[in-house]
Amino acid sequence: MSNSPSPAYLLDLDDVDDIDSAGSEPQLPSYTRRPSAGCSTVLVDRRTRNFTYKLAKSLARPGVSLTISGDSRLSKALPSFMEGDKVAGAVRISVNSGEDIRSISVSVKGQVMTGRTSDGVFTFLNLHDTLWTAEIGDLQAHRDPTGEHDYSWPFSLALPREVVIPSTDGLKERAFPLPHTFMESGVPARVYYELEVSVKQSKWKRNRRVSAQIAYFQGSQSSLRARDLEPGSDDVGAVWKKLNPITVTGSVSQFQQRAVELGCTLSLKESSFYTRGSSIPLRLQIRSQDRQALELLSSPDAIVVHLNRRISYKDVQMCGGSSSRWSSVVESVGVATWGIHEEIPSEASSTSEGYSSTLVGKLKLKRGLVPSASIANLSIDYYISLYPFSSPVFQPYDDKSVPLISRNIQINTDLSVHPDDLGSAHNSCESL
Repeated sequence: MSNSPSPAYLLDLDDVDDIDSAGSEPQLPSYTRRPSAGCSTVLVDRRTRNFTYKLAKSLARPGVSLTISGDSRLSKALPSFMEGDKVAGAVRISVNSGEDIRSISVSVKGQVMTGRTSDGVFTFLNLHDTLWTAEIGDLQAHRDPTGEHDYSWPFSLALPREVVIPSTDGLKERAFPLPHTFMESGVPARVYYELEVSVKQSKWKRNRRVSAQIAYFQGSQSSLRARDLEPGSDDVGAVWKKLNPITVTGSVSQFQQRAVELGCTLSLKESSFYTRGSSIPLRLQIRSQDRQALELLSSPDAIVVHLNRRISYKDVQMCGGSSSRWSSVVESVGVATWGIHEEIPSEASSTSEGYSSTLVGKLKLKRGLVPSASIANLSIDYYISLYPFSSPVFQPYDDKSVPLISRNIQINTDLSVHPDDLGSAHNSCESL
């Protein structure tokens, strides 16, 4: 299997055997519909954009045209679909006189690829629909009404919101939401969706197949959205999540070299998920007995909070019964900015435990971030991480590259956002 499948490709299996669906690769889960006996009209509204892929007719082979109707708000380079959508379109064929067509079928596969061989491919979604077979219907009943081709069949495959996958021991099952399409340079793991149409002829002839990559946008709808929780907005009903207090130790070189100790409590406005393109409001309370050190480090430039992404993947299929070492790729994908909130003075104030100050900040979530995901042998997780202070006058005793404390958060796409916002979210799929 190619390590980097093309965004859309055509496959004509003239010289290879048909792919056996009962082969060694697990087909979980599989959804199959009965063949449709008649031909109906595919409804196309103003929110769809059509993509067409073709195999030309030859003397011995029928011509095949596959049209996929993607969501126009998302579909730029690829036909793209959102959670709860149906993958719809049409299959049209042009045949030679006397050519024997036995069946027409379409399928949608979702796969996690974490290696360069078939052992690193896990199929978590396999939808299948037989549009027509010679045993159940008259081919002439499917004449193409446009006259451009000989025959046509509409199709519509509903994407499930989640799939159920057995554990490695086969005794338990777990439901996973369908993961967002994912592929990035330098990351040896990706989530890939493909639609394929297969035209079967007599047993003496090979199938004709047209395949195309499609993109899937995972999303959720919630009454509490992070985009509504900007710093300075109305706090009524908002819940602030305080992380465990941590202690930062180091030395200050201002005026005289001395050891200092500061207590820090990071808080964030809590939500069930945070929307790509929104901002997460933050607060940081700093406490110390050393007022001068507190004033020096209560600066927006000294606070270091990152959004880190960790991609964990396994190189073999979990359902294959083999074990393998998990690998991780961790990188910073966002940095919080800090300022002074008019309702929360940043200057040091005296308390019974010493002096304290509070700063407010926000962490902007890029619209191109892939949502959080967990599926079989791949997980994509995000963490808000607080690091030691960064200041020319402060030398921390802790490693500056290691977070002092982290909080896992869920990042998703909000399906209730304005279409213009969704249109900008396709960037994460355009490079596929």
